[in-house]
Amino acid sequence: MIKTNLSDKIINLINSKLVLFFLISITSIYFYLNIKESINLSPYAFNELFINYQAGFIRRGLLGEIFWNLNTFLEIKPILFFSYLFLLLYLMQIYFFHKIFEKYKQSTFIYLLIFLSPALILFSIYEINMFFIKDIFIKLTILFHGLVIINNIEKKKNYSDYIKKLKFIIIPILFLVILVHEYQVLFLSIHVLLSLSFMSNREKSLQILSIYLLLIIPILLVLFFIGDQNQFDILNKVLQKFEVDLHPQLNGGFYKALGGFYKWHFYYFGYKDFIQLLSSLFLSIGVFFLIFHFFIREKILKFHNKYQKNYVYFFAPTFFCFILAIDHGRNISLLAIHLVVFYSILITDLKKLSIIKNKINKNFLLSSFLIIFLIFYIFMWKLDQMAGFGGAAQTNTIFQSSIFAELIKLTKFLYTYIDLNILDLPEIRL
Repeated sequence: MIKTNLSDKIINLINSKLVLFFLISITSIYFYLNIKESINLSPYAFNELFINYQAGFIRRGLLGEIFWNLNTFLEIKPILFFSYLFLLLYLMQIYFFHKIFEKYKQSTFIYLLIFLSPALILFSIYEINMFFIKDIFIKLTILFHGLVIINNIEKKKNYSDYIKKLKFIIIPILFLVILVHEYQVLFLSIHVLLSLSFMSNREKSLQILSIYLLLIIPILLVLFFIGDQNQFDILNKVLQKFEVDLHPQLNGGFYKALGGFYKWHFYYFGYKDFIQLLSSLFLSIGVFFLIFHFFIREKILKFHNKYQKNYVYFFAPTFFCFILAIDHGRNISLLAIHLVVFYSILITDLKKLSIIKNKINKNFLLSSFLIIFLIFYIFMWKLDQMAGFGGAAQTNTIFQSSIFAELIKLTKFLYTYIDLNILDLPEIRL
């Protein structure tokens, strides 16, 4: 029997309970304080939530229509409804991450890299403007799908069991999410990849693809009902009761997005911006790509079929998001989450992972380098909304403190909140 030393116990604590407690606590408190004090919330993102079907069917209108109908009967305050809804969604995201990646608990480096990465769970904390962005629906959908596949593999459930879940759970969710935000369409190929991941013959693959054809309906709906000026004028009048004014950018489709892409990347061009954008891509996606491909090379992760081996092709459609939206931080975060979820469903040889871990621990130089890199990765950079791409008269930088800076902000928010609402605290003189 191998004795567990004190350092191992500390590491195990850090790996699981402490990290999860930190994520849940900072997510709940930080978001609550920001919502309560209305600090740094994007009016564009918040107002978009109100788009509904009161002026006819229109893209992105499902969530707003649900709120409109609930408000008709219950008179719910919009800030409270949307705040608690999104907070619940972010807490679900933490739960799904925990369930999917708990197999990596034995590797402190991988576990902390995933859970404290500025590009994954913590992205929406570091960038509070992202709080009301509907991307969380897209992220939860891929996380849930990944969890379903992992459970099917681990519990050795048959093919028909997965098909039932695909037909009656996953496809309906994807159908609804497309109506919440058409961005989901760009990431459908990765869902197809996940579905094909444990297929072994051509007939089953064709059956899977035929099921996904059902999603042509919502795709056509969002393509043909983009929204015109008349609809947005009606909606703005309807939404006056909530003091909401929809952004003009929401009225338009591909050509407006293309114009914005050109203006942002060439008219407001700056070399520093591109360097930071490339750095954001590497730290958010490149790091995970290199690490997990090392695992693939060492047979720690194993491809099951040809679809998994050629997974890069399934990610190709997602790169259109860099044309349709100029806030590249959110694009990169979406890509990063879909990528790590794909890696999570690959069959993992935990014994080989343990052997590699022990070899690294015995190599002083390598283990020291990884610790230093982990400290830098967690504390010394952040994925901001624009991924460092400054644009017009903006100065963004990704190389700044992340957790430390946010903890300082959180402390200030807590102090102010307690001082104003609970008890008088001593005045701080600087």
